[in-house]
Amino acid sequence: MYTKTSLISKKFLALLMMAGALSLTACSDSSDGSAEEAAAPKESTQMTNAMDVKQPEPSAETKAPLAEESDMPKVVEAAKEAAEQEVAAQVEKASEQVKEVVSAPAPAPEPAAVSGDKVYATCVGCHGAQGEGGVGPKLAGQAVDAIVDKLQRYKAGEQVGPLTGMMAPMASGLSDADMQAVAEYVNQL
Repeated sequence: MYTKTSLISKKFLALLMMAGALSLTACSDSSDGSAEEAAAPKESTQMTNAMDVKQPEPSAETKAPLAEESDMPKVVEAAKEAAEQEVAAQVEKASEQVKEVVSAPAPAPEPAAVSGDKVYATCVGCHGAQGEGGVGPKLAGQAVDAIVDKLQRYKAGEQVGPLTGMMAPMASGLSDADMQAVAEYVNQL
């Protein structure tokens, strides 16, 4: 049984051999090449001679197909496995990139410039608009370091004076930058 490819190859080979035989017959013509002979039709014997060329017997040997039909499931399975491995590699790569992005620390926001007058707005009720005192002591004119030190001690829960109970909750929400800014503001009053 011949495959489609081998039949096409054999037909092509037969046509080539016929063409070669025809060209050999034309070359072996014993004519002297005169114009009259060239114009006259060739005798049918030459055609018959070309047709009488014995064709080779087809060989029983055929080329093996790329894959037997029984091998097709194996080929498909191998292609499927290769594709799955490629997808798995791409997923792993993407997963690693996500982990890098997620594990990277977020850039710390730049601290906004703390405004001493805004921080002091909560102090005005007890210390006065100009730091002149009232319920609380006079703050105007005190050294910046002294004010920061007292605020830090209030925040730490130390007993600083008779109004520590009122000042401790106020100082607990202040950052170091807030304390520095309010002390500098009060010093300028």
